Parts: sequence; structure tokens; C-alpha cells
Amino acid sequence: MSKFPSISIVVPTLNEAGNITPLIHRIQRSLSEAAEYEIIVIDDHSIDGTAAIVRDLAKDSEGHISIYEKQGKQGKAYSLLEGFEHARHEFTCMLDADLQYPPEAIPEMLEVAEDGADVVIANRVEAKTSAIRRHLSRLGRNVYGKWLHGLDFDVQSGLKVFRTEIIRRVTLKPTSWTFDLGFLVQARDAGYKIASVNIPFAKRENGQSKISFVGAGLEIIVEAIKLKLAGPQVIPVTKTGSDRSSAGFHYRGKHYVTHSELGHQESALRQLTRRQTVTIVAALALLATLIALKAHATITAIIGFLTIVYFADLLYNLYLISRSFSSQIEITIPKHEAAQYRAEWPMYTVFCPLYQEWEVLPQFVTAMSRLDYPKDKLQVMLLLEANDPETIEHARAMNLPDYFEIVVVPDSKPKTKPKACNYGLKVAKGEYVVIFDAEDVPEPAQLKKAVLAFERSAASVACIQAKLNFYNPRQNLLTRAFTAEYSLWFDLVLTGLQAANAPIPLGGTSNHFRTHIIRELNGWDAFNVTEDCDLGIRLAKRGYTTSIVDSVTLEEANSDPKNWFWQRTRWIKGYIQSYWVHMRDLKSFKLTWKEPHAITFQLIVGGKIASMFINPLMWLLTISYFLFRATIGPAIESFFPTPILYMGVTCLIFGNFLYMYYYMLGCAKREQYDLIKYAYLVPIYWLAMSAAAWVAMYKLIVAPHQWFKTQHGLHLNSGKAMEQVNATFDQGLVDENLTDETNTTSESSKKALAV
Repeated sequence: MSKFPSISIVVPTLNEAGNITPLIHRIQRSLSEAAEYEIIVIDDHSIDGTAAIVRDLAKDSEGHISIYEKQGKQGKAYSLLEGFEHARHEFTCMLDADLQYPPEAIPEMLEVAEDGADVVIANRVEAKTSAIRRHLSRLGRNVYGKWLHGLDFDVQSGLKVFRTEIIRRVTLKPTSWTFDLGFLVQARDAGYKIASVNIPFAKRENGQSKISFVGAGLEIIVEAIKLKLAGPQVIPVTKTGSDRSSAGFHYRGKHYVTHSELGHQESALRQLTRRQTVTIVAALALLATLIALKAHATITAIIGFLTIVYFADLLYNLYLISRSFSSQIEITIPKHEAAQYRAEWPMYTVFCPLYQEWEVLPQFVTAMSRLDYPKDKLQVMLLLEANDPETIEHARAMNLPDYFEIVVVPDSKPKTKPKACNYGLKVAKGEYVVIFDAEDVPEPAQLKKAVLAFERSAASVACIQAKLNFYNPRQNLLTRAFTAEYSLWFDLVLTGLQAANAPIPLGGTSNHFRTHIIRELNGWDAFNVTEDCDLGIRLAKRGYTTSIVDSVTLEEANSDPKNWFWQRTRWIKGYIQSYWVHMRDLKSFKLTWKEPHAITFQLIVGGKIASMFINPLMWLLTISYFLFRATIGPAIESFFPTPILYMGVTCLIFGNFLYMYYYMLGCAKREQYDLIKYAYLVPIYWLAMSAAAWVAMYKLIVAPHQWFKTQHGLHLNSGKAMEQVNATFDQGLVDENLTDETNTTSESSKKALAV
């Protein structure tokens, strides 16, 4: 029985006639207990007879030795790559031919590999070389290995053992002497474990060194800097078959499975591309230089620019609100049309991603059972995470209707809602697909309305967005403000955006899609924590549109300030992600008089983000002016030229009034008249959002893909809120839209709601 696994030894040679015979003999003795081995010599056109010596040794080697003449560019790195192409064993070893690295260390390195390491490096610790060479090697190792890339190993060691699969996965473009660093960085980024053993490093006895320390050293350092600037690479996991998305990829050493073929350029996997990073750094450097040279003029220009943006945003929002009232924009489906008999309805798939929220599952089951849609045409998929056994256990213990399916999403990173939806999309049977959150209570006729809306729309309408509101709006002050915000956004802003033919950032739930189009777009971005906003913009970029339908889904308004704060932090972080992703390719936006998407995107997404960061600063400037006018008033005034001053005053007086008035209009349109007075609390609400925005920016840097799980089911502990939920089921979302059959809630459902 062999002691060691099979291994391929790749030896690059160039004029090593004095070393190659003892080297091969020592390798053979060292690997006598290996399961199987091969020695692959790549000769770089030696002129001293090295190739002939190896051919003679190969004759009596029983197939263990083979030699190939170099085909590509000159240089050790290219010789290694050619040699690796011939390797056919589980492990591969690269070994210099100068006898400075002991082949007797290979068995020990294989033992380390079998203990769990994927790459084993031979660290030179007893080098019998000149002091200058030792110091240069140590300096290089620290600079390009440890300091730049965090590799505390002898990176340039000429003796390494690694799993052969690694070289098949990574993509290397080395120069003559830069194979090692790129290979190790990518191996680490691909999730492989790197270890080392210490070896004695002997002095070269025969032949001359091929390396120029100055030239090769500069080459290696330049390559190390280029690797650092390029950032980590996305390294696919090798898998055969059609569904390669389930294999995933490695990035920064972590294994991700998104169940989507969405390109990484369109994803929030990377927060900023290299071009974006360089642009931002250059802009900040320019700004700092201008402030140092012309501080007053620069600050005046900045304030002027921000004021113009605020003024433009004010006018644009006024335009959107007026358009939402000017005509009937949303698709209206009369109740008799939704209720009329049809022999055939298309198959419909409902996604419900749940994670650690089994408490609201009975409520969701009740809500789905009340959908006025043929149950034999309904596929309700509970998308549960494999590492959430409690929810899985409760779901399986429930007596679920036949049209429910429990789909367990395999445990993998990222742990996000869009990743779960991508997994569900693979097995979705419906012609249409919709997402409902676990706490949602959609109008019973919503699916029928969506089908009819699609049938009445052009083929370019890829999404029908239902409106969202809350069934516990009066639970406390926070839910009242939250409800006013939703009423404004879904009842006024979104319809205004549709009327303006602008990109629509989708809501996180109750968006209905044509299944073939969502598959065409490769589903959702698993790394974007507001995948709905991102998808809405992607639809617009591809020439698709979104329409609003006159149907409502009620969900739970966040009643806990801490829970609300972290939920809002995630939303803002996702908006920033979406903005950066879509700014990578502005040319893909339409820019015509009828469809100025490149501009409206800046106002809808960019302006919304910027205002949350800038609002507190502008308010602080205004308050300081009035409180300390005698001392700092003239200085502040000097930053506001007359036109900018007039625009600023307009934004201050009329702008803030209009924004609060919009909240009132939203409540009025939703007929929540008792909530109108709470619009006066909106400035406090804005401050809380600004605080969440700054935390979101910090979290985007330190934990970009972390999904802050919003705790649902808080209303279950509130008797008043539960009365409102029960009333929702008893009375229906909109009384006139309910049939007699859907207007009755069973006693068992009421008991389930009281869990």
C-alpha cells in the first residue's frame, strides 16, 4: 500500500546538465513510496545537452520520466505553465533544477497536504547564499508577499506542492518571473488553504543562475502592485453539466452560490470597479487641491451645485405628484372583471422566502388560501434556508394545502432573499411569478388582476407592481410615520414615475413578473440587499417597463425603532449598491426626450441617496445662520450668490412644506385621514433616515453583503394590531373586491393568526 498520493513533478530546465541527473535520482528515491508519480521536464532550448541527458534517463524510467521542448516564450513562468498542462496526477510539484531545493522535502509536503493544506510552500530558512541575496529576498518577501498581499510565506520559493485542480481553475497571465505570486493570490482567493514547511536552501554548485536579481526583482514588485490594484478575481467552481450556476464561484476566499448567471459586472459582488475607485480618488484629490488653493470659491461652487440639485429634485417631485393626479395612470381592473368566470387561467408561481420567522407562517398560509385564484393553477413555494431547521420543522408540521411546496435552499453564501428567489426560479412552473413576504396579506383578487393587467399591456411590460401598505398603521407613532411614507411612495410617486415613463425602483414584494423575462434577465442580484430596486433599473435598461395595478398588499409596519433602523440601514445600503452598479455603464441607459432614463436615474436613486447624507448638513448650516447670525451670518451669506440664495430660500420654505404636504396627500389618497396630522413629524423621521444612511455607508464598507434580517411578527404581541389583522381577513382588503367565498375567515384561521 502506497504511503503518499500520486504526484506530477514539473521541472523547468535551461542548461542544467550538471544538475539534472542527480536531481532526478533524488526525486525517484524520495518518491519510492508514492502511489504513482511522473517527472515532467520542460527544457527551454538548452545548449549544454540537458535534453539529451533527460531522454537517456527516460528510457529506463518505466514511463515515470518525460521531456518536452519549450514551445512558448522564454522564461521560467512559461515553462511551468507548459509543464502543468501535462500533469495528470492528484498533486503537482514545481521544482527548480538547480539542486538548491531538496526533493527529499516532497514527502513531508505531501503529508501536510493530506492533513488539509491545498498548497504547500517550501520556506528557505537556512540559505547558504550571499548576504546581499538573503537581504534582497527577505525584503522582497515582505514587500510583495506579506505587506501587499498578506502572504507570510516564501512566495518565490522554487519548490511548491499543490492540488492539480487549482491550476485548472485559476487564470494566470505571468511575466517571465512572476508565476508564483499570481498563483498563490488566486489560490487563496479560490478558497484553498496555504501552508508551508521549512527546508535547507543549498548553494548552487553547478551551472549559472538564470535570474537577474535587479531585473527580476523589479518585475516581481511591479506585478505585485498590479495584482493589488486589480483586486481579487472571481474564480468559478469547475462543474460539468448545464446548471453550472449551482456550483458557484470563489471570491476573496469565500464560496458563493447565487443560482444565477447574472454577470459580475451587473452585480453588487464588487462594490466599486477599479475605474470607479480611480475616478472617486481622483475627484477627491482634485477637490482637496481646489479647497487648498481657492477655499472660498470651491465651497461656494459646492453649495451652489447642491442647491441646484435640491431645486431640480423639488421640481421633479412636483412634476411626479402632479402627473399622478393628472390622469388615471395605474391599470384599473373593475371588480366584476376580476371576478368573472374564465375556463382557463395561466399557471401562477408565488415565492415566499422565509428565514427564522415561522411565527407568521400561519398568517401567510391563511392569506394564500384566500387568494381568489384556481388552486390547481397555483404553485406557492416556501423558500426555506437549510440552516433554519426550526422554520423547516414548523412548515413540515403544518397541514399545508396541496398547492404549497416546501423548497429548502441549500446552505451557501450569500444568505439573502434574492439568492433564495433565484433558487426557486429554477423550478417555477408558472407563466407568471410573484414575491410575497411571510407577513403579507395581498388582496384576494390580486393574481387575477395581475393576469388581466399583463394581457392588456404591451409585451414590453415585464412587471406589474401592486401597491403596498400596512395592516397595523396605528400601532404607534413609528408605524403612523411609516404608513404615511408608504402611502406617498406607492400611491403617488410610483404612479408619477409610470406616467413619466421613468425607471421604477420596485417594491420588495408584490411585484409580478412574466417568468420568461425574469429568467432572461438572470433573476435577481444575490449580492444586492435591495434587489428590488436593482431589478427595476435593470428592466428599464433592457427596454422593459413596469406598470402599477390597482391592487393592494398589506404587510406589517415596523413598530420597533431598533428593528426599523436596521431595516432602513439595509435599504439605504442597497440603494447605494444599486447606484454604484448602474453607474458602471451609463451608456446602457436611454437618453431621449421621451425616455431620459440616464437623468431620471440620477434623481430617483442618486438624489434620494444624496439627500439623506446632505440634509443634516444643510439644516445645520441654516440653523447656525439664524442662531448665530451676528457672528457668522456674513460669512455664510458670502457662500450664496443671489441666484443660489433665491433657490435655497425656495427649497427651505416651499420645498420642505411641499414634501410634508406630499405625505398628507398620500394619506388622503389612501383615505387614511386620521394619519394626515402625523406628517408634521416627518422631519424627525428624515433625521432618523439620515442617521441610518451614515451607518449604511459604514456597513457597506465593512459588511457589504450582510443582510440585516428584519424581525417580522411584532404585531402578534400587540392585541390592537392583531385586531387590525383579523379585521383585514374578516372585511377584506377592499370590501368591494371580495366575493362571498373569500369574505369568510374560518375559526381555525383565526386561531392560527393568534399564534
